[in-house]
Order: sequence, then C-alpha cells, then structure tokens
Amino acid sequence: MLFSTGCVQQIPIQTQFNNAEHEFANKPGKATISGQAFMRRNDGVVVYAAGSPVYLTPQTPYTMEAFNRSASATGPVVFTNPDARLKDYTRVTQTNGEGRFTFSGVPDGPFIVATTVHWMAGDMRQGGDLTKLFVVTNGQGHDIIMTR
Repeated sequence: MLFSTGCVQQIPIQTQFNNAEHEFANKPGKATISGQAFMRRNDGVVVYAAGSPVYLTPQTPYTMEAFNRSASATGPVVFTNPDARLKDYTRVTQTNGEGRFTFSGVPDGPFIVATTVHWMAGDMRQGGDLTKLFVVTNGQGHDIIMTR
C-alpha cells in the first residue's frame, strides 16, 4: 500500500489468535530465505529498502486477515487490537545497502515476508510496503524479489 496524506485507518482484527497455528514457525528448519526489496520511482530510479527491517511471519488465519485487510485498505492502517504474542513467532532481520536480506533455519510451512521502501519527493514521503507470500516445502529455500 502506498502511503498517502489521508487519515490512518483504525481496523480491528476479528480472527482470534491461536498459538497452535503459529507454533510451526519456531521449529528448527533447513531452508534459507533470501531476497531483495526495491521500488522504481516514476523517473526510473531504483530505490532499495536499504537498512529496512524485514519481518518473516507465519501465514495463519490471524495473520492472513491482517494481511488482507491491510492490502485492501486505501491508506495507512493501524490495527486496534493486535495480539502481542505474534512477536514470539516473527523473525526480524535488516536489509543491507542493496535491500538484500536472509533468514536461515526456516522450517517448512507457509510464511509472509514484509518490509518497506521509502523516499522523499519534496516534502512528501513516497514508497510503501512490500509483502510476499510463500511456502517452504522439504527444506527448500526461496530467493524472493520484492517490488511493485
């Protein structure tokens, strides 16, 4: 979603958080998930997600509701009732100067990877969120390109 000058939308998450649905994400795994995040400005210049945090979160009914509601919103979103337990199942790393990132030891299962790319155009902040859904199967890694 691109950031806009509009109001922040406050949205509740209806789905109940269920620890059991998230537990697979904390199991040991063999997969390496790597990727690069960037956007292309209207003038053709590529802007990398340099130094941005990257979040690896399990795909569950709870996280998919948040993902879908955020993706369908018209502007920035704040969830009014986030469950603090999600942080126990979320891995975080930081991109390098070229927007590259790596997660090692990822178990089999469905995941969401998310980050942001931002730049200034005059006094306006531009860019936005980048998110990809993927599934780790049989310990096979993924190389993810995050852009739009």
